Amino acid sequence: MTIHDFQPLSLTAIEAAIDPRSRVKLGDILIHQSVPSTSDILWQRFSEGQISPAICLSETQTAGRGRRGDLWHSPSVGNLYLSIFWPFPAETMSEGLSIAVGISLIKTLKTEGINDLQLKWPNDVLYKRQKLAGILVESRFGKNQNTVVGIGLNFKLPTATQNKIHQPTTSLQQLCTEIPCRNGLAGKIIQNMITTLEHFQHRGLTDFIPQWPQYDALANHPVTLISDKDSLNVIARGINERGELRYEHENTLHTLSNSHVSIRFSS
Repeated sequence: MTIHDFQPLSLTAIEAAIDPRSRVKLGDILIHQSVPSTSDILWQRFSEGQISPAICLSETQTAGRGRRGDLWHSPSVGNLYLSIFWPFPAETMSEGLSIAVGISLIKTLKTEGINDLQLKWPNDVLYKRQKLAGILVESRFGKNQNTVVGIGLNFKLPTATQNKIHQPTTSLQQLCTEIPCRNGLAGKIIQNMITTLEHFQHRGLTDFIPQWPQYDALANHPVTLISDKDSLNVIARGINERGELRYEHENTLHTLSNSHVSIRFSS
């Protein structure tokens, strides 16, 4: 694959990387050329009464979104825009799901030789403080706790796109001497997401908490918490058992569960 060429998304190639025992758990794997948002397609499917687990991928998104309603820039250049719908039982404790997904995603990328990745609480995958991927978890409650996990992974970022993003970014093109096969990697990510969601359903964050320190990009660093109203300079101090960010301010330890607060490195 050259940086100017990429293989289109292929259902056959993606399914080849998914264990058949996992594939049968999915009602659909939907592939589109262009959608407003892969997550929105799965919510629309759910609103039409389809409640089985499902995947949606697209070559581009016209209204992809990140946390706090921010636009996720989604050019049609061979990036990965993927969402998975999962109907958790209503009693499932969903706090910290983005942490479990993030750790799983880093482990998947490591099998492709992509090392030294970290997680910025609660949902960004970084390489040396540059954003490689983002995760967005959305839930709606009813008889089940219906959840959509969206993943955006940069294979390539044109300069014009990078200039629109107000934070340091990177891509697999910049990190890899040989870019992984997108379809194969998509299949591996789907496979590992299914395993992770099933594990989380039964065990919650219990088995992910001990792994967090080795991936924590914020650990003991000065950071700025930015809300719509103000900003606060603090020291990040890891996470608690619920996956909430712990931070120190004026020699007192606090926790943050509100993912609508933006976090920036202070130095």
